[in-house]
Order: sequence, then structure tokens, then C-alpha cells
Amino acid sequence: MSRLPAVKVLITRPKQQAVRLAEQLAQAGASPIMVPLLTFRTRTDKENQMLSQQGNRFDWLFFSSNNGVEHFGVLVSKFSELENWKHCHIAAVGQKTAEAVERVLGRRADLIPDAYTADRLAEEFSAAYDPANRILLIQGNLSRPALSNGLRENGYAFEKMVVYDTVEEKCNQELLNKVLQKDQPEVLTFTSPSSIEAFHSFISQAEMQKEQLNKLCLVIGPTTEEAAKRHGFHNILLPAHYTTEAMIDALLHYYEQRTGE
Repeated sequence: MSRLPAVKVLITRPKQQAVRLAEQLAQAGASPIMVPLLTFRTRTDKENQMLSQQGNRFDWLFFSSNNGVEHFGVLVSKFSELENWKHCHIAAVGQKTAEAVERVLGRRADLIPDAYTADRLAEEFSAAYDPANRILLIQGNLSRPALSNGLRENGYAFEKMVVYDTVEEKCNQELLNKVLQKDQPEVLTFTSPSSIEAFHSFISQAEMQKEQLNKLCLVIGPTTEEAAKRHGFHNILLPAHYTTEAMIDALLHYYEQRTGE
């Protein structure tokens, strides 16, 4: 089995998700360093309390992330019942989101696109289903408009339910700067554009920020890759599939090529 060299890998994703990635990296031979830059908070406003009880108004639920599934589950369990939503078909942007649907909602996704992007999900749904379907998009406050734009362009009406907010973990700003100065990780990992935004806003010195741009920047998917490019990273690694497991595979392949194995 291939193993990573003992490189230091910075993990910036939220703590509840960072632990599993750290375990996987350690098993592969790397030295993970966790500095969560973001956290997620369920949005429990009156609008969501009411909407969580109105499953009869919809035919399809669209989930564009694991987080959307988790926080939708929190809202429904707190203010309603899963029984109210059991008739709805479910579309999930990728396999990991579909697994979250099964774990949290006890359901199997009815539609998973062959490429794990919101654009592809909108495209495949539009090719197969009637515009008369009543759709609820389950999202976070920073969700990209690709899915809603794709559905709208193909004549679908829908409602949005923003079930969580992405919040910067400002309490970890000092920790991040210490880690970058003292531990000097060789690999930086990002699993969302907002994690890259937080990373750059947290770094206190312009010179240190500039130094990070030459490090290996491992991203989970194309939207995060776009954010990395906008911020000036020079060495970006994008996996073939948009999962954390694929990120580790891409990192293994990267170092195998460097060592000539």
C-alpha cells in the first residue's frame, strides 16, 4: 500500500469534519494539523420552523451538501417529523451527500448526478423530470447559485430553505498564525471557497500570506479550486472525484510522482 511521506498537512475544515480527515491522513503516513477556520450553525428562525412542517407542499428535496442534510435533519426533528417528508423524492449532489441522506433521514436518494456538481445535478434533473414538480432547495447561506440558476433556466419553479450559516472561527486566528510560523505545514487543504477566504483573512502578516501561496494547495472540487486561483495559489491539486478520500489519493499520487515510484 502506498504511503505519504511525513509531510505536515494543515486541515482547515470544521472540527466535526476535520477529525475523520486527520485520521485518514495519519493512516496514510502524513502528520495532520487541525486548525478549524469555520463552523456551521443551524438557522432556527420562524420561517424555517414553519417550513419544516410543510412537507406536503413539495415533491422534491434538493441537497447540495452534507451540511444541508445534517441541518435540515436538525430542523425537522426539532420542529416537525420526518413522516411529513417521506413522500418527497430526494436529489443529492454527490455520493457523500447521498450517504448523509441515508444516515440522517433514513432514505435513499432518487437522483445522484454522474459528476458531483450542482450544475450537473440541475442538468440531469431537467432532462428527466417535469417542470410541474414542486422543489425545495436545501442550502447554506453561502451556497453557490449554480443549482438554482440551472433549474430556473430550464423552467422549474422552486423555493429555497437556508438551513445553516457558515461562520468564521475567529477564536482560531491566533492558532493559525502560530502553526504557520512554527510548524510550517507543507500542504494546505481546503474543502470550500469560504475556508480559503477565512484562511487569507486570518493571516496577520502580508509576507507570511505571500509565503503560503507557494505551498501545495489541495482542494476538494472545482469551486474551491477557483477560489484558490483567485487568491493567488500557484500549486493547486484537484482530485479526480470530489471527496476527501479522493483528496488523499491525489496527494499520494502527487508524492509518488515526485519520488519516481
